[in-house]
Amino acid sequence: MDGTATEQLSMTAAELSFLLASGDKQGQTPRLLGLTEADRADAVLSAGVGSLLLRHLAAPVEGSGSRLELAPAIAAVAAGLREVRGFVQVGLSAEDHADGVLLLHAERIRVMIAARAYRTYDLTPIPADTDARESLLSVADRFLHRHRPAVATFTAASATDFERGIQQPKATLSAKADGTWLVVTRDGAETKADDFDAAATLMRDELGRMMPTPVAQGS
Repeated sequence: MDGTATEQLSMTAAELSFLLASGDKQGQTPRLLGLTEADRADAVLSAGVGSLLLRHLAAPVEGSGSRLELAPAIAAVAAGLREVRGFVQVGLSAEDHADGVLLLHAERIRVMIAARAYRTYDLTPIPADTDARESLLSVADRFLHRHRPAVATFTAASATDFERGIQQPKATLSAKADGTWLVVTRDGAETKADDFDAAATLMRDELGRMMPTPVAQGS
């Protein structure tokens, strides 16, 4: 196992809860994912491990009692969930639609997590040499063009600052009904743009200042 994950995964809240409960610490990840104390109940954790076994994402270790061996991609995700160094949330809102993603940055993996129907989550690992800002802006791009007028709100913090309750920096990228774009930075400065590319350039620079972790792994 090399601690990497490259494929998109879909997991249930129960599966994620089991992975988190199996580690020494959970940190603030359950809170970021919207998981509650109810998700730590024995019945939920049993459902999570049962689902992983049925999907062949985990297997019992022969002769070890209750120990499990996780598939490499699942093991990498589990480590990432328990070792979060920083995160970026993207909240997406329009008149009749809402969505969002969460980027978690751990020591050896970065993964984008999107909540879906029926308490499931899509997890997309970001390759080490990829600028994470591009992945975040791509999500905003799809939503803002589909649901204009709409707003993408970017919030970033280190795990330590989030745990301490320190106010998180926030910036927005808006698609206006008249076809123009607006970027509002952390300090409240507003800049209009004629197209998405120009607005994305502004937001990319702002994210570079906001993000508490390198934009690419190892940079």
